[in-house]
Amino acid sequence: MPVTQTSAFPTTDEIVRTLVEVVPTPVVVADAAGCYVYVNPAASQFFGRPADELIGAEVIDSIVPREREEVCSFLASSAVDQPGRRSMTLLGRDRQEREVVLHHTALDLRGVRLLTGIIEDVTETRRVRREAVTLAQSAARLGINRSLNATLDVLAQSVVETTSALACGVYLLEKDGQLRTAGTFGLPDGYAEAIADASRQGAPRAALRAIEARATVIEEDVIKRRLADPRFASVHAMIRNQPWSVVVSMPLIHGATAVGALNAYYPSGQRPPEIDMSFLRAMADQATSAVDYSRLLRASREKVALEERQRLARDLHDSVSQAVYGIALGARSAKELLAKDPAQVQEPLEYVLRLSEAALAEMRALIFELRPEALEREGLTGALKHHTAVLRVRYGIAVEESLGGEPVMSWESKEALYRIAQEALHNAGRHARATEVRLVLSQVDSQVRLEIHDNGVGFDAGSALPGHFGLNTMRERATGLGGTLAIESHPGEGTIVRAIIPANEAAR
Repeated sequence: MPVTQTSAFPTTDEIVRTLVEVVPTPVVVADAAGCYVYVNPAASQFFGRPADELIGAEVIDSIVPREREEVCSFLASSAVDQPGRRSMTLLGRDRQEREVVLHHTALDLRGVRLLTGIIEDVTETRRVRREAVTLAQSAARLGINRSLNATLDVLAQSVVETTSALACGVYLLEKDGQLRTAGTFGLPDGYAEAIADASRQGAPRAALRAIEARATVIEEDVIKRRLADPRFASVHAMIRNQPWSVVVSMPLIHGATAVGALNAYYPSGQRPPEIDMSFLRAMADQATSAVDYSRLLRASREKVALEERQRLARDLHDSVSQAVYGIALGARSAKELLAKDPAQVQEPLEYVLRLSEAALAEMRALIFELRPEALEREGLTGALKHHTAVLRVRYGIAVEESLGGEPVMSWESKEALYRIAQEALHNAGRHARATEVRLVLSQVDSQVRLEIHDNGVGFDAGSALPGHFGLNTMRERATGLGGTLAIESHPGEGTIVRAIIPANEAAR
């Protein structure tokens, strides 16, 4: 049955007004002059100001300065005549920036044009979204062929751009117990050197305390205390006017070992919110992963260098040293014949000459492999042509080349890709006993593709890779560039080596 209204029953207007007063969502009403004429209690709480202080105040004062002109132009336009929504940044409690979506609609009340707005605070939602994106990007960067310092610089920048921190530094623990600055963003120029000097003078560091305690350390009034400590004299001039004075230091823990610390620098008197602390812990884990990845990459490169030295030693022994031994034997035979039968000296001398020419060609080939100067002069395609020429001379192999334009890559990436081709071609000639080889180099969109086909004896690619072929080394080079390496081979059916490298990553 319908409710029969009596004089004691609330009117619709009273219900609506009471509802607006009690909802937890900020509701504001502004007049045509751009001044607040009504704010509900939730809006008063959002701005951190009483209602009687807000009413009559200009809306423009609630907008961050950098957006005022654009937002006010929008609010004064005919676009607000229809219900809609607009993203903007307002100054909330304590004048802190808050990202909001303003749901607006215009209305006429007794001939007065008013603009009503419901404020949806999306600051934390968007921050979490940015954090998720930043973490994903940070994880992806670990696979990029860049230096550890460059990776940690970007990570420090991500911390500042995603949280309310003003600066960030990543410090690694050295064997002597000192800290090395490995990545920074927002700190004064020369700060890394100056704080290192202060450490040598015995100045206390939050990062060292965090490392020793294996726990987060928060220091307050940092600027004041450092300015009063003569051990920090080297940083006094550059920190005197810094806006931060709270330092949050989180240890970088790998396994059971602390390898460094991540410092975030916050404004004076502002302890970081818990959402920042969670994000900082996640970024500290990312920094730890970057350090460990760098260690593994360095160990892998050292292993590759050792394998190349061993291969070079084998090649010298198998070719040049044997040729030199043959030259010595031929020369000794010529010397003996010269004393006994000079007419017979011609044959051993010709033998010595042939071996000398072969040894010289082999040495030139090995020197070229050791430092392919053509790679610097003529690029990757030119260096590959030189190497296929050596392959033809050394092994008598018929080589077909299909080399596109010079790929867009850094010199280091070109050298790594050249070494992959070098190893595959060496295997084709020395181990596979191939008589034909096809070399293909191409770049399509964001990928550089290298393929080497041979008609050699092949092997079972499904079993463990034969270590003496250097196939593991080739794979490590490809993955070090963020790419992949595939090997197809069957006994008696030849071998295909295919390396695919992301060009946009390799060019960095």
